[in-house]
Amino acid sequence: MASEVDYPLVSIIVPMYNVGKFALPCVRSLLSQTYPNIEILIVDDGCTDNTIDLIEDTVGDDPRVVIHHKENGGLSSARNYGTQRCRGNYLMYVDGDDLIDPRTIELMVEAALKYQVTLVAGSFAKTPLLENYEIEQAAEFKVESGAERFRKLLLFNGESGSACGKLFARSLIPCLAFPEGQLFEDMGVIASICSRVGEIAFSDAPFYAYVTRPGSITTFKKQGPKHAQDMDETIETVRLIAGSGFKDEFECFRAYCTLRVAMRVDLDAFGDRAEGRSYLKRARELVGRASRSPLASRTWRLRCMLFAISPKAHNAFYAFYAAVSGKAIG
Repeated sequence: MASEVDYPLVSIIVPMYNVGKFALPCVRSLLSQTYPNIEILIVDDGCTDNTIDLIEDTVGDDPRVVIHHKENGGLSSARNYGTQRCRGNYLMYVDGDDLIDPRTIELMVEAALKYQVTLVAGSFAKTPLLENYEIEQAAEFKVESGAERFRKLLLFNGESGSACGKLFARSLIPCLAFPEGQLFEDMGVIASICSRVGEIAFSDAPFYAYVTRPGSITTFKKQGPKHAQDMDETIETVRLIAGSGFKDEFECFRAYCTLRVAMRVDLDAFGDRAEGRSYLKRARELVGRASRSPLASRTWRLRCMLFAISPKAHNAFYAFYAAVSGKAIG
């Protein structure tokens, strides 16, 4: 029998809330992992539909799957619940309607052991509804410092700040406490981890498929004061981590994050429309400065410049790019 040294246990934490049949491709992608030593923790976050019944029928008596039930508390609450109960030497987060490539865990664990790192990161693809997902390109891993990864997060250049699509060593669990009830919660957690680890292994291979569907958390929805407030809280968390060593990069980060909310702002959602207009004005000032930063990529400079001139022009460009390329850009 293989030992934990040969195949360390990997815990896959999967929050589930009312995704119904869309949970099944996700669960099947986890059951089909080529890596032999996994536990799948399905966290029923107070589902009120048939999601859990469908999952139970799909997994049957598979000993790798454990379903935990809790009152609804949101994505962060469900992740924290699963993290506190996982047994793995490594852990990974997968959202309930997303998918991963069958070799994801095998290749990420291989990289973690080869390079002796506590964090392994892959890329992701935004996809329509899928029954299964496999990447077509070869998966090559490289090593970089945690500081460089943090810099990439600040510049939105190769690091999304998402907790998904990553493999975490158990030693990082104290850092994996997601702020409950807060939107955009991942970025502060990932920023903190990147600032603490010496090196990480990473690959540009899109192991993780973010599925976009009507009603999913990744679709283009109007946003209001809670989105603005929660993003500001995340920005402040990252500001404290950045300190004076990444001052210019942080200014880009603040502009990009504010733009991500401002481009979707619904003024009618604000009790006082003047508050919403003030947020838009501040966003245009921030992105105007970022558009002149030599650290900003060409795409982000263009986005920032367009939004500073005309939010409508920016949103039209964004929609066109997404339709042509098949992917979003922040």
